[in-house]
Amino acid sequence: MLVEMLSFNNLKARAKDIRQSIIRLIRRGKRAWKEASGYGKRWLVESFFSVFKRWFGEYVSHMKIENIRKEVMFKVWIINLFLGLGG
Repeated sequence: MLVEMLSFNNLKARAKDIRQSIIRLIRRGKRAWKEASGYGKRWLVESFFSVFKRWFGEYVSHMKIENIRKEVMFKVWIINLFLGLGG
């Protein structure tokens, strides 16, 4: 029980330090904080997966992992080609 309490207190102290460093970044300016933390990038990923699922559905047709990987890579290649991101 003592070991659990010590690790919990250590975790709590680390969380406090992290929170304080984030607050310092925000006080310098929200734009700097957004760039440093990568805040606001999630919408890019969400948009990509939305397009992916609309075009191809939510399921893959293969059973083996290596074939699933090839299928997904091919589908991503197709999306990049249509969106002008592929060569």
